[in-house]
Amino acid sequence: MKFSRHSIWILICVVFLLVSGVAAADSDKQKRWTVDDLLDDKPRPFVIGHRGYGENLGENPDIPIENTVASVRRAFKEGVSIVEVDVVLTADQKAVALHDDFLSDFTCVNTLTFGQLKERLPYVPSLKQVLNVAKKFSHKKWSKKKYSGKKQRKDSDRISGLVNIEVKTPAPLCDPDDTTEANLVTAVLRAVKKTKSSEQVIIEAFSPALMAMFGAEAPAIKRNFSINLLQLLSPEQVEAITGLPVTLIDKNAGFGLQWAETGVFFRLPGYSSIEEYINVAYAAGATLVTLDKLIPFQLETMQPGSAALLVGQLHGLGFNVTTYTVDTEPEWQFMSVIGIDGIYTNNISMGLILEGSAP
Repeated sequence: MKFSRHSIWILICVVFLLVSGVAAADSDKQKRWTVDDLLDDKPRPFVIGHRGYGENLGENPDIPIENTVASVRRAFKEGVSIVEVDVVLTADQKAVALHDDFLSDFTCVNTLTFGQLKERLPYVPSLKQVLNVAKKFSHKKWSKKKYSGKKQRKDSDRISGLVNIEVKTPAPLCDPDDTTEANLVTAVLRAVKKTKSSEQVIIEAFSPALMAMFGAEAPAIKRNFSINLLQLLSPEQVEAITGLPVTLIDKNAGFGLQWAETGVFFRLPGYSSIEEYINVAYAAGATLVTLDKLIPFQLETMQPGSAALLVGQLHGLGFNVTTYTVDTEPEWQFMSVIGIDGIYTNNISMGLILEGSAP
């Protein structure tokens, strides 16, 4: 078979483009910070920007509204390495950054398209938009780069641009038949894939069912399994604290747990002990566990030294341990002393001063 000079030239160009594309992809991976960089190299405890730059629904005009592009951008600009954003699902299957899956008038987000939601709450971004902003900050080297109309310099040795995506467990109000979790998982992973952010995100959930789904669909993405103190209490205690009825339900989600619905707002499992929670976290393949701050506080009240023992036990099992939400210096120092790795905070300026203060 004979080839013309033209054919050979075309073949050379095609090969060059293919090789260049692979090299560019590898180069891009090397140039961006990853979750592994954070967990391997970041001094403890590190700041996790709660809902971006902190909890705020507009009551504080000095900081951006929570879970918005502006909030995430400000956190990264001020030096936060990783932010947490909450994610729920719209009627047109878009993952959006919003804390609850229902609005203040109890309209369910999954009954609104993204466009309809934006008419009600113009500041709500899609998860894809949040990840695209984070991506700009995740590059290891950028000398002068135009961003938001300003030229600024970024330190090449500061880990940045990472996102902890808390996937909210659908409320019984908006998912009475408990059928939307799979769609939520698909929408989140679609946004992560489109922004090429699998190494820059952590998936967080309180639901072991969601943890298992993400583990099956995207095992390479780090997962963070969370617990609220209420999940360690009896139904009677939860009812007394919340004023809401607790209904025990059957949920075929594995792990052998008893699930419950608290009012129409929460659907989560309970744990007979912290040990049972740890066993589920291990079985679910979590890399991180996130403790309600009340858990170590209560342990320390009952038995001084027991909070540090718990964190040590979790470290011994290979978990990174984070906690939420710490906004005062005494609480931060306590978490630092007991060995917590990362702290969710609304007080970003305080957190950045105290970051890396572990003894």
